[in-house]
Amino acid sequence: MRLDRQQDPLPRQLAFAFAALAALGWIALRFWPDALLRLARCPLRDMTGIPCPTCAGTHAAAALARLDIAAACAANPLVPLTALVLIGWLGWALLATLDPRWRVRLVVSGRERQVLRAAAIAGLIGFWAWQVCRLR
Repeated sequence: MRLDRQQDPLPRQLAFAFAALAALGWIALRFWPDALLRLARCPLRDMTGIPCPTCAGTHAAAALARLDIAAACAANPLVPLTALVLIGWLGWALLATLDPRWRVRLVVSGRERQVLRAAAIAGLIGFWAWQVCRLR
């Protein structure tokens, strides 16, 4: 893995677009949580009784909107973790927009990409198994 200069502004632009969507979602969950929580259904859990990896994600997002991090982690720890990653991405995008020295990208080789992909899949499967044991 190495850092390389980034010429394409698209990753930074996407970060700002995701931040705008997240802000709209935060507003919706902050002021109308009951309406959204009633609509949140897990088709996999409804059909099979087995929770998916994102089960209770809407409840976790609603807890984050109330800034109740403990409740968000209890509902679905993947949501606060994803929020932290998105906040970091937005911070990088803001820095890279203001200062060209921050315009870098991570370059991974083919083998490193395979290892990262396998680790992500193993992590997701492990998290799903934990969700199934916890929410059944």
